[in-house]
Amino acid sequence: MSKIKILKYNNHRFMFIDDYLWMWDTPQERELQKQLADKAFGDVLVADYGFGILIKFLTKNPKVKSITIVEKYKEVINKIKISKKEMERIIIKDFYNLPENKKFDCIIGDIWPDIDEKFLKDYLKFKSKAKKLLKKNGKILAWGKDFFEYLLHKKRLSNFKN
Repeated sequence: MSKIKILKYNNHRFMFIDDYLWMWDTPQERELQKQLADKAFGDVLVADYGFGILIKFLTKNPKVKSITIVEKYKEVINKIKISKKEMERIIIKDFYNLPENKKFDCIIGDIWPDIDEKFLKDYLKFKSKAKKLLKKNGKILAWGKDFFEYLLHKKRLSNFKN
């Protein structure tokens, strides 16, 4: 069981999981989450509920038909006030243990602590699992995706030159 703590400062929230700053609710974060939500369409799977910022934007996107949320930590859900309707969308389970029988048009991931090269393996693990859950012509979206894909491209170029 993980220790979840939410701190508030100047109307912003910060969530720590096992004393590690895992997520935050700031204007910049809301802007990034909105950008992800605007790219989504069809049946969407979200890996990580967080503060629910992304979910709020997804519900306003007319291209989104359905939203399914996978949250690993029940403690996160217990700490955040969630409507009964929203609770019906949430599966308490590790994303990596999801059965692969249902497919989605979009899968959005935010299940690594930070956008940093040391979390590239986490991103790759997410991407691999997401591909197995994706419909044909589906799209994988993720927090920090452009950065992680840049690192992968850079590594491929480096390997090609050697």
